[in-house]
Amino acid sequence: MDQNLRVLFDRAVADEPELPLVDLVGDAVTAGTGLRRRRQRLVATGVAAVIAVAAVGAVNVATPPQRSAPPPTTVPAAFGMLVNRACQAPADETATDAAVYLAPEITDQQRSAVNRALDADPAVGTVAYESREEALKKFKKVYADAPELVDHIVPSQLPESFRITLVVRSRYAELAERVKRLSGVDEIIGIDCPAGTNASAVD
Repeated sequence: MDQNLRVLFDRAVADEPELPLVDLVGDAVTAGTGLRRRRQRLVATGVAAVIAVAAVGAVNVATPPQRSAPPPTTVPAAFGMLVNRACQAPADETATDAAVYLAPEITDQQRSAVNRALDADPAVGTVAYESREEALKKFKKVYADAPELVDHIVPSQLPESFRITLVVRSRYAELAERVKRLSGVDEIIGIDCPAGTNASAVD
């Protein structure tokens, strides 16, 4: 069964020679033992989610709707990491940008508090909120040639986030520690880009 899922996924992305989704597995290997256990889990589940979504699409196309198990709730943050291939992600010690992913159950008050904290943090240059709908729009744009991979994803399955730039890349580690303590934050992932490079893979 696993081999069939891998074949399905390979077919879905076979025509994507310049795929801008960050190589999460490669990053996890090169990061070595220094990565936190949570980040390792995040990367692993991100890859598994891609295969799982492809499998869900195949089942929905092949069989009529039935009363069965409910669809997956939320795709892990790593699944939404559409990062420019010129950038390194996840970055651990230094970063030019970061994605602050919010918990699925976050309240409006918590979201506002996180926004205020980021705006006021001296290490942060700019802050932009990305809704679940915006995340899905970007994801579908990147995978426009693989509809079987994305047609069955709905906005509620993707994480909402704040996309930030840093004033100085060397301040990322200390910023990450502060952000992780904020109520309603699920994860922060650093992105280290060359000068003049946009971190996002999608305009």
